[in-house]
Amino acid sequence: MAGVLTGLKDLFFAPIKEGVENGYEKPFRIAKAMDAKVSPKTANAILYADDGAAESTSAEGETEIELGIDALANAVYAKLLGKQVVGGGVIDAIGDTAPNGALMFRSKKSNGKYRYIVYYKGNFQLPEEEYKTQGETVEYNTPKIKGVFVHSDTVLNAEGNGIKRWIQDEDDEGVDPAVTAKWFTEVQLPTETPAP
Repeated sequence: MAGVLTGLKDLFFAPIKEGVENGYEKPFRIAKAMDAKVSPKTANAILYADDGAAESTSAEGETEIELGIDALANAVYAKLLGKQVVGGGVIDAIGDTAPNGALMFRSKKSNGKYRYIVYYKGNFQLPEEEYKTQGETVEYNTPKIKGVFVHSDTVLNAEGNGIKRWIQDEDDEGVDPAVTAKWFTEVQLPTETPAP
């Protein structure tokens, strides 16, 4: 049995090392995961001929990912969004640029195994913030952060096309357990990626 997805955990991000092919910095944990909404964008075109639809073509664009997390620490906020830390606090300034990087996470399945996912190139946007006064009952104000991920220009398949993401279930045939064991310590590249 393939197993049904039942969980989400281990949100990590690894900034891209500029000027290094397939190079990433050491991944760091974003926060504890609550939920993730993955919204791929596609464009469809239909050719009409002889009074009907004759051809259909689609093209894949960017993927927007919204992460619900427990809390966003200032140090992580700064690393994700390209901010400066001064005196223990974060400064938001004109010209700040969020770094591109890889997003990694995993989802538990009903058979006890995990699905591992990596998006190779994207960055995050400033999160929306909401503050509320405390009343008679405690309510958690948990943040959501959004990122946009695109096809990589350095992580390529055998045909030389940019790879956007790699998904593997640890119980699928041919999956190397050594790869999933290192999933969050360094960005894992598909074995079919040509050597630099």
